[in-house]
Amino acid sequence: MSPRIARVIRVSCILAAFVAISSAEPLSEKIHAKILETLPKFAPPQPGPTGQPSTSAVGTPAPLSGDPLVVLPVYHIREKKETNQDPDLWLTRRALDRKAMSDYRDAMNGLTWVLNCWYIPFITSSPQARANAAYAEKKLQSEQKRLTSITTLLATMDPAEAKKLAHDLDFSTHPGP
Repeated sequence: MSPRIARVIRVSCILAAFVAISSAEPLSEKIHAKILETLPKFAPPQPGPTGQPSTSAVGTPAPLSGDPLVVLPVYHIREKKETNQDPDLWLTRRALDRKAMSDYRDAMNGLTWVLNCWYIPFITSSPQARANAAYAEKKLQSEQKRLTSITTLLATMDPAEAKKLAHDLDFSTHPGP
C-alpha cells in the first residue's frame, strides 16, 4: 500500500472516530477536565500584518471545545493517468489465437460454423487463419472508430485542425500497414 493511501485511510479513521465521539453522549465535566489536562495548551496563531490569521494554522487541530471543526492539512493527490493500452498486448500467441477463434465462432450460427470449418489445405485458408484475419480487421475498425471520434471531438474546439487530422486519418486514401 502506498504511503498516500495509508495516510488517507488514517485520516478517514480519525474522522470516523471523531464523528462517533461527537454523536455519542457528552462527556462528564470530570473526564473532560482530565483530557484537557493532558493536552498542550492552545496558543492561537498571531494575526498577520493585514489582520488575517497566519497560514501556520493550516494543518493544526482545532482546540477542544464544543465546536466540531477540525482543520485538516491540505492534501494534493496526483494520480497517474492510466495508459490506454491494448489488452491483447499481454496475451501469448496461443491465447490470442484462442481468443480470435472464439470470437470468430461466436459470430456465426451452428450451420455457418460447420460450413466454415472445412477447408482444403494449400488451396483455401484454415479457419484459424480466417479467425485471425477477422480479429485483426475488427481491432483495426475499432481503432478507426476511436480516432474518428477524437476527430469529431476536436472539430468542436478547432475545426481547421480537425480537418487536417481527418485528412491525415483518411483510411481510404492511405495504404494500410
